[in-house]
Amino acid sequence: MPRAERPLEADGSALTEFAADLRTVRDNAGGPSYRELARRAHYSSTTLSDAAGGRRLPSLEVTLAYVRACGGDVEQWERRWRLVATELTAPTTRPPAADDGSAPYVGLRPYGGGDADRFFGRERLTEDVLRRVAGQRFVAVFGPSGSGKSSVLRAGLVPRLASTVVVVFTPGGHPMEECAIQIAAAIGGRPGAVHDELTSEPRGLHRLVRQALVSEPSEAEIVIVVDQFEELFTVCQDDRERSAFITMLLTAASAADSRCRIVIGVRADFYPQCALHSELAAALQDAQVTVGPMSVDELRLAITEPARRAHCAVESALLTTLVAQTHGRTGVLPLLSHALLETWRRRKGNTLTLAGFQASGEFDGALAKTAEAVFATLDEPQQDQARDLFRRLTALGAGTEHTRRRISTGELDEDPTLVQVVDRFTQSRLLTRGEDTVELAHEALIKAWPRLAAWLADDREGQRVHRELTDAAAAWRRHGRDPSVLLRGTRLAVVGDWVGHGGRPSAKEQEFFDASIAADARERDGKRRATRRQHRLLALLTVLLVLAISITVYALHAQQQVAHERNTAIALKALDDINSLARSAPGEAALLSLAAYRLAPSAPTRDSLIAAAADQAVVDNDDGSPLTAQAAADGQTVLKPSTDDNTTRLYRVSNNQWTQHGTLRGGWSASAGGNVAATSDNEPTRAPKVRVWNVERPQMPEESAAIPIPARVGALSADGRLLVTLDVPSGPDGVGRTASAKLWNLDEPRRPRLLGPLSCDERPDLGQSFIFGTRFLGNEAILLHCLIDSGNATPPARSVPLWDINELGKPTRTGQLGVTRADPWGSAVIVDDRVGLTREARGLTLWNIENLSQPQEEPTPIALKESLNAGAISSNANLVAIADDDGSITIRDLRELGAVLHAIALPGRIGFVHSLAFEPDGKTLIGSSIGDVTVAWRWTLDPEAAAKAVCARPHPPIAAARWNTYFPGIRYTEPCP
Repeated sequence: MPRAERPLEADGSALTEFAADLRTVRDNAGGPSYRELARRAHYSSTTLSDAAGGRRLPSLEVTLAYVRACGGDVEQWERRWRLVATELTAPTTRPPAADDGSAPYVGLRPYGGGDADRFFGRERLTEDVLRRVAGQRFVAVFGPSGSGKSSVLRAGLVPRLASTVVVVFTPGGHPMEECAIQIAAAIGGRPGAVHDELTSEPRGLHRLVRQALVSEPSEAEIVIVVDQFEELFTVCQDDRERSAFITMLLTAASAADSRCRIVIGVRADFYPQCALHSELAAALQDAQVTVGPMSVDELRLAITEPARRAHCAVESALLTTLVAQTHGRTGVLPLLSHALLETWRRRKGNTLTLAGFQASGEFDGALAKTAEAVFATLDEPQQDQARDLFRRLTALGAGTEHTRRRISTGELDEDPTLVQVVDRFTQSRLLTRGEDTVELAHEALIKAWPRLAAWLADDREGQRVHRELTDAAAAWRRHGRDPSVLLRGTRLAVVGDWVGHGGRPSAKEQEFFDASIAADARERDGKRRATRRQHRLLALLTVLLVLAISITVYALHAQQQVAHERNTAIALKALDDINSLARSAPGEAALLSLAAYRLAPSAPTRDSLIAAAADQAVVDNDDGSPLTAQAAADGQTVLKPSTDDNTTRLYRVSNNQWTQHGTLRGGWSASAGGNVAATSDNEPTRAPKVRVWNVERPQMPEESAAIPIPARVGALSADGRLLVTLDVPSGPDGVGRTASAKLWNLDEPRRPRLLGPLSCDERPDLGQSFIFGTRFLGNEAILLHCLIDSGNATPPARSVPLWDINELGKPTRTGQLGVTRADPWGSAVIVDDRVGLTREARGLTLWNIENLSQPQEEPTPIALKESLNAGAISSNANLVAIADDDGSITIRDLRELGAVLHAIALPGRIGFVHSLAFEPDGKTLIGSSIGDVTVAWRWTLDPEAAAKAVCARPHPPIAAARWNTYFPGIRYTEPCP
């Protein structure tokens, strides 16, 4: 059974509390035995038991191994150990005074060239670096902070190059400037001239080295050692200068005639920053030397040999302890060197003892103990200065560990209190002073001194702002207080916020900040004055600009108006010649019409284009008999009756061509609807008949029925189900006028059924009535166009009765469109299913016939000068097309009291327009005309569609002479681009 632990004395000391808390950690882990802990922690059970014994503070390694074996918080216990170690080692008197330089150890600072006689343990690594430098012109020495890479370069490599010119420097905030200073010192010359040469181009350093060695033997070279290369990424804030410096070094090393070798020392955690520079990353591929931990033998040599050279001895117990606590750890060599220095100061005679080592605070506490000892000697103002100083001497890491920041003494205030602080820490070898610089002796101080770590953790953003202020103030002074370097805008606001919340700038930084505030105020005031001037000037310029624009616009408008009027006059003059050309050369006339429209778009040029673009299908009118179709659209059946041989020919219009198919018996009159046609004959030798035909196959029409009555065909409904026949009076005038008609149902074509009679209104007071024409209004009504002839020179009256046939029973007289007088004779009625127009002396009267029994007359007639041969209304009842007897067509807008939209002239004298109809889209008009020939027309009312139709036809280009004839003075433009 394990022996119980000795009870701790309840003395309230930090050491006793530390041991008690360690035991609590073990209890919380279930109270494992020390043998079990030894197995987990890899330390003896005695060592672990002593760690919680409360007699002495265990080492940091033993403490952390104990806590880790019990599952405790390692980071928390590391902080706890450092605080206790600092408290236990806090001096009650001033620390031992620094020696006069006879000490065998250098403490925190790296070994330099003058320390080669006490630099041991890195002989193998130094030989490796020396061999690489001899074989390569660019070598990079990488190692973690505290691994001793600076010492290897300065105390190991440089003394071995005694026969060679060696330049050693750190980049600092302005690497080009620092390089110029060191090169000038090595080869002679003025730093300013050297700096100008270095910055002139990437080959500046290469050229300087060759010039310096021009009189030396060919094997003579210069070795440039850039230590702490990571300062390029921490202290240097100018990206361009950083990139130029790297390129300059690589160029000097890689030139074919190079006489320069470059060695850089870089902290290992800055390798990613190096890799971001592509040329540097390529150079590093085969040029790296890594500084790793020292072996046991190397550590023994580094500890004992400097003491032996100083005629001192190292106690074996101390040597064992130091090697055990150092071996395998990274970044501990500065701590080892400092602990050895503090132990040497507490030596017993000429022997460095374990007791002296323990009195110094041991390995992990010695540095903190030294720093705290110095800090304790300062009064409160000096302590505030110390805090600001150490913050200023540290560059905060961004994704990397913090680094030391070398500063110029000119950056510090000339304050006696601050001078005393710097002197105190320098005497204790925690700071290193150069001729005009101050820096931390080593970055190990940043980790090892808890108080400094706390200062850096407090208000990191404020510290970053302070550094930006520091750099900006230095740049301002470096550029001769150039106002352009002063802070402005957001940067000034950020610094002002930091100062306002307790920031402590130096006197020089405060001067720079005050100058920035004053300059900003002046600029704001100047901007306000300039803004007011600009507003007044802008107002004046606006007035002048508006006036200039107005004059320019007026001039341009006037010029354009003159050009427009000239073009319009030329185009309108050309239209007369173009229209006369349409009959003989329709293709050329169409192109010229399009050119006139392009030159001066207007109603006349547009309508001329529409007329010229019309599709035409022509058939000879050898017997003079008219077409019976309302309009000859593509694919529509067209009948052409002839009394000469008592037959009716069937035609179809397709692709602007008439195609004759079958022949129907009966040539007196004819009508077609759907797949049904009707004809009538009046042969003297035979009984007259009205014949009904099935023309679904026009090549082989089939007679469906014959109605044995003397009558003419009046009209067929659109679906071919209803037929109107006009009675023929008996007697010598049998071929003349009739006032009566009959309505037939053709649902059974072979057995036509009489639905009832139709008639004009009897008006004896006006004269004899007779039917001039008939029209179906869908399948709901029949309109009779009746003339009433008085038999004298008075123009005939017109009566337009409506018959309701909606029920397909007996037709019923319902309403009428009025009784009017008009001249001349003609198709004085235009009607569709909803509206109708009647021709009167005063113009066209518009009727709403949706209610058949009570048609509504619009009070204002549409002015109409031309005669009325044929007409059509669009499906939406917005447009009406009217053909007069001189071969022209007008299209009017019924919504605007008949305003003329188009006036289309037919080419030449081709007779009169017999029928018109709108296609369903309302954008296309079709019709037929009768004269020497019968023509089926198709007009596209959209001018752009008409233009495309013209351009789609094959046509030769307009000759230049012809163009000048029609459009003199106008530059030729292809109508169809």
